Amino acid sequence: MKKVLIISTSLDEQKAIEEVAKHHNPGGLSVETTASFGQDAAWWIVNAPSVLIINLPDDDLLQGYFFTKLRKDIPTSQPLIILCSAISAPLMQISTTFSKVRMVKTPAQEFFLYRTLIDLMKEYEPDKQQMQPRYLTNHPVEVLSDFADGKLLADMKNLSLSGAYIESNSKLFPMNPGDYIKISVMLGSNSRQYLFDAKVVWSRPQATDGVTGYGVAFTDRESVYNNLLKNL
Repeated sequence: MKKVLIISTSLDEQKAIEEVAKHHNPGGLSVETTASFGQDAAWWIVNAPSVLIINLPDDDLLQGYFFTKLRKDIPTSQPLIILCSAISAPLMQISTTFSKVRMVKTPAQEFFLYRTLIDLMKEYEPDKQQMQPRYLTNHPVEVLSDFADGKLLADMKNLSLSGAYIESNSKLFPMNPGDYIKISVMLGSNSRQYLFDAKVVWSRPQATDGVTGYGVAFTDRESVYNNLLKNL
């Protein structure tokens, strides 16, 4: 049985995971929540969960404590999900030290969190591992092409410094591997527009009728962090 440990002051995440698991994987997960994050390094070696989920507090001082604990006591091989309301530079820095990590924007929908958990427990071949930390979201974007008119509506499902995964059911214009596109994202209370250049790396139909998924690579990583990751 897979063991999931949640560091949180609420039982909401545990209830959400158990509710979905009841229908998709009954008896396959053991989920426990604790508000304590004071375990020493030896404890994490002996009692390592299959996945550790941390509901990161918004307070800067508490975040600093959590980052210190992660860096000092948690093995870098520990599969990790960080629930956060926003991305910060320290969070991006600490996430790069773990081999299997996902950052999920809160509040997270129940099945979305469960799917992330299951994905993180999968064993991949070394050359199939995602090396860049992934920030999982569900943010509307517009895709533009220099060779076609109009804006293709899509949803950005995950994001890293190097690229993103987007889904769309629009057939406004084709997006084939090798094509260069621009991705428009509206962010902030004033709905400021940010535009990023990207290259389509792969595309494949999804289970949902008419939806196609696209993996894209950004051409300017510094711009992605400065204007997108820390503001999303």
